[in-house]
Amino acid sequence: MQEKIKAAYSGVPGCFAEEAAVRYFAQQSESGNWSAICELVPESSFAAALQAVEAGRADCAVLPIENSSTGSILTNFDLITDYGFYITGEYSISVSQCLMAKPGVSIEEITEVLSHEQGLSQSREFLARRLWKQTAVYNTAYAAQLVAESERRDICAIASARAAEIYGLNILAERTNFKDINQTRFVVLSRAVHHSPDNNKVSLMVTLPHVPGSLCRLLSIFARENINLLKIESRPVPRKNWEYLFFIDFSADTIDARIRDILQEISDFAQTLRVLGYYRKFES
Repeated sequence: MQEKIKAAYSGVPGCFAEEAAVRYFAQQSESGNWSAICELVPESSFAAALQAVEAGRADCAVLPIENSSTGSILTNFDLITDYGFYITGEYSISVSQCLMAKPGVSIEEITEVLSHEQGLSQSREFLARRLWKQTAVYNTAYAAQLVAESERRDICAIASARAAEIYGLNILAERTNFKDINQTRFVVLSRAVHHSPDNNKVSLMVTLPHVPGSLCRLLSIFARENINLLKIESRPVPRKNWEYLFFIDFSADTIDARIRDILQEISDFAQTLRVLGYYRKFES
């Protein structure tokens, strides 16, 4: 019997990362049953999920990388830089944030709301109308768990409807996120790069010479080769002021000699080039 893949994520049961992991590995399983091929490993933070991979307690980590409403989750770009793992897959889920409290508690009693910083940010328009204290915790479902275990009646959480069900909370308001179509993209990070004929997406991390035209030269290569850039994100270079890393995602019909020649051309003038992964683009 094939050994199950151990997938680490940040959170507790009912969080969005757990949902993303379940859906991703259900897609990978021939039977459509995620638990046939995967064992989930909950951890206490994004960094702890990657530390589990580093220590061999997990084979991969499932981390959120960007949200369609609030943008990139910059902490995880920095962690990708630090740990040196490879992106081997991605999955996007629809995120519907809900306001929840203990049964019998009315919204008029609330003075404080708990959630992950993303849950608070995605619900900022809803929260702007209320003079509540906003407290960020490491995970949305953990916020629901804290509310359920608290003796206080004046606190609530923003988390998923599934978290409300798991922790016995009552939903006071649905869809607190300010955009109706609110999605979060998750990536699967592993120790080894994944080569497959089905791969059609590439992620890179590049540092460029600090001279005029460097970024233009990089982008002109993709324009010349008619390659569609899916994302470009800059982050500060660790331990250097005013220098930046560029994270780039692009699509490719197949990872072939042409793509390898393009990467070689970039490498010839870039200060550094690191391939973060070859993988299959998520299709909803």
